[in-house]
Amino acid sequence: MDFDLFMERYGYKILLGIFGMIILGMFAIIGIWVYAALKYLGLLFGGLILMLVVVRSLVNKRVLDAQAQVFSKYFYDDRKRR
Repeated sequence: MDFDLFMERYGYKILLGIFGMIILGMFAIIGIWVYAALKYLGLLFGGLILMLVVVRSLVNKRVLDAQAQVFSKYFYDDRKRR
């Protein structure tokens, strides 16, 4: 079997598996962090810190979106070229 035939038959499945493992790894790291925060800091204090992280991430997303819109006005030239 040559390389082209191999990639045609199995390449996308291998890439899907690699990307799936990467995404599962990211969720596993987040899950381990949550477990450690709740276990070592206690339910109340760990939960409070987790809620602060979630709220901060939601606010940070909106701030970054607003900054992107403002910067696009300054750095994007929408005039037609000659």
